[in-house]
Amino acid sequence: MNKGLSMLVAALLLGGCGHWQSGPDAPFVRWKCQGQQNIAWRYADDQHSAIDLKVGNDERIHTLRKEPATRGSFYSDGVLAFHDKGNEALVYRVADDKVLAHGCSASLISI
Repeated sequence: MNKGLSMLVAALLLGGCGHWQSGPDAPFVRWKCQGQQNIAWRYADDQHSAIDLKVGNDERIHTLRKEPATRGSFYSDGVLAFHDKGNEALVYRVADDKVLAHGCSASLISI
């Protein structure tokens, strides 16, 4: 493999690691969901104890705190809940369990 191509591949691979950044300057990771819905989220802190979440086209950012889960990761702010089961995620309203987005998974960039 020539040096230029190797450097391009390395840059693309490192660029894909951006979704692990955290904090208010980190980019949001967009996930597609079933039913034409989408969510965008990022870790709110370096410890991954909270996430910032946007649902659909709403630009409002909800900061959800990590809570104990029997499977996967669970975050909530008492209003919304985000449950990442590893291969897909679910977002629902806590008060009435109304599902806002389901079957959500990461969108991958194909080269």
